[in-house]
Amino acid sequence: MRGGADAFSAAAAGRSRRGVRAATTSRRHATFFDANRRALAAAVFLLLAGCRRPEDRRLPAATTPEPVPRRVVALAPSLTEIVFALGAGDTLVGVSEYSDYPEAARKIPRVGGLEVDPEKVAALSPDLVLAIAEGRGRASVSALEGAGIPVAVLPSGSLDAVLEDIQAVGERLGRRTQAEELVDRLSRRRRAVRESAPKNGPRTLLLVWPDPPQAAGGGTFLNDVLTETGARNLVGDRSGWPVLSAEYLATAPVDLLVVPESEQTKGAYERAFREGPLSRGPVSRTRVLRLDESALTRPGPRVFDALERLAAAVR
Repeated sequence: MRGGADAFSAAAAGRSRRGVRAATTSRRHATFFDANRRALAAAVFLLLAGCRRPEDRRLPAATTPEPVPRRVVALAPSLTEIVFALGAGDTLVGVSEYSDYPEAARKIPRVGGLEVDPEKVAALSPDLVLAIAEGRGRASVSALEGAGIPVAVLPSGSLDAVLEDIQAVGERLGRRTQAEELVDRLSRRRRAVRESAPKNGPRTLLLVWPDPPQAAGGGTFLNDVLTETGARNLVGDRSGWPVLSAEYLATAPVDLLVVPESEQTKGAYERAFREGPLSRGPVSRTRVLRLDESALTRPGPRVFDALERLAAAVR
């Protein structure tokens, strides 16, 4: 029995070894075929990739640019002037009440003055509205935005802002090249004014209304214009638009009085010089520079004309 058992055990061991060898052989074949399948799949992928047309291998196309606006409304005279200066005046379908330059602007429908009428704007079906951040038109801008009308709100409180606005409007209206050229010309003129500015310029007041006298103080666009030329703003330490008392004007050491004049304000200034608050004290005897009101007070391209005239008077 022991020999039979040994024979049985040997046979069982033989069968076990043959089974192990068979299993090992099977795994080797499976591994071989798996590797071949992976290699074949990779080869097919590379072949297909190599067969793709060159345009299929390019990076995804850039986002389609926004269409250039064809119906524009400008809610400030300065913005109207910027659009015309860029050669895009024919896109304007609406402007603010006081947009009177260039002459062609007078023929464009009005949408309101200091208070813009959102309904009038919406009725013009604009695809872009240009507005300034300062002023009393914020409620109108909010109403237009709420109605889904695109609005570009631009700063206007400095000469830097004027140049930025020109660039921004040019970008929106598809006039980038024209905007860059205009900004370059205006920047060179501004740089010339700065380089010739005296270090200790005349003590200056710039009035925006004669009676009661109201002047441009610190933090305003017109204060920026004054300081660029080297003039010393006597009320530069008072923010906004301070009203000047008769007592102040009677003693203020004014070297230069800047007066923005227009057909609408000329009579008021004449009365103030003849018999009003500008007829007494040092201010009545000082040198007076009269500048076109719209060119001086509007933060648009023509302010650089006024800047050069003021710089010539300051020197």
